[in-house]
Amino acid sequence: MTEAVTTAASGPAAGPAPKVTLPREFWRVLRVWPDWMYGMLASMGLGLATGAFLYWDPFGTQVRDPLTLIVTVVLTAVADASLTNQLAAEPEWALRVLSAGGDPARMLRVRNQVLYVFEAGYAFGVAGLVILLTKDHHWVKHNWPIIAELPLAPIAAGNLASVLFPCPFMRLRHRLQATTTWPRWGAYIGIPFALTSLGTLAVMAFPAWIEQRVEHSADRMHHRPAWLTSDNIHFGTWLIAVPVLNLLIWAAALKAANTLAHLRRHHLVDLMRKHGALALSMEDVSLWGAVKALPGNLKEIPGEVRDAALAEIAAVRAVGGQVDRGLEHALARSAARIRAERAAEQGTGAA
Repeated sequence: MTEAVTTAASGPAAGPAPKVTLPREFWRVLRVWPDWMYGMLASMGLGLATGAFLYWDPFGTQVRDPLTLIVTVVLTAVADASLTNQLAAEPEWALRVLSAGGDPARMLRVRNQVLYVFEAGYAFGVAGLVILLTKDHHWVKHNWPIIAELPLAPIAAGNLASVLFPCPFMRLRHRLQATTTWPRWGAYIGIPFALTSLGTLAVMAFPAWIEQRVEHSADRMHHRPAWLTSDNIHFGTWLIAVPVLNLLIWAAALKAANTLAHLRRHHLVDLMRKHGALALSMEDVSLWGAVKALPGNLKEIPGEVRDAALAEIAAVRAVGGQVDRGLEHALARSAARIRAERAAEQGTGAA
């Protein structure tokens, strides 16, 4: 952390930016095992605990539908796990790449691919576990595309959250002491969960409605084509339309996150540097010691939250001003180009 902080504080590093590719990043993650990996595994454990409660509910409302169990378990896990593998989740790595002139879009894209590998493997692992528990596998051939696309909406939400409310990873014993980071931490956790819920509702409900309407229209045909079967309609909806819709949502979120990351590049570097310095300045206490110190820290929260909220509002307004100025410049360039084209046309007509 110290080397990365010093590099970021001294400006862009000399030499080319470190190469960020999927094989390099995947191998680096498996070799280094950064802290966010443990957070992702904890998120997956949380999803499995949720599924176990639904399956063995002591209150008598057990869930036995395989797809319902899988969707609940996977979304519970990936909505939280997507937070742990975004732009600022590993400050040392992000500082080193950004300070050397690395492209935020490429960083996000590669991290998205790494995250999808882990989460898709987890989703199909959960599907196998549910098949063993329910002894029902006939639904798989009709619903495996749904399982494959479940991580895409949370990853897209994580992209936006990692730029709008970047929250560099910090050990929990440090996080409990750093009460000034709690508002940002809460927003960073809450936004992806909310966006994931809305996105999943749209991605699941809209195709189901389309499938129902197509099936209804096909039933009303006097001469229904032989290929327009219920299975083909289902596969056409969930194997083609839904993955394309998910990919479009992911691409739009990645493009928006890239634009915001370029606008907030220096702010992101400064934020990760400050978080690193703050973590180093914390008392080296155990997690239990940090929990015992919470009552005293809670008394200082109102004033700290107010100051942090004012700082966040000022930062958001500054980004809004940058976006407005960028739009004004773009419109001015477009107007100048149109005037030049009209002048050229008039000159050609006069000649």
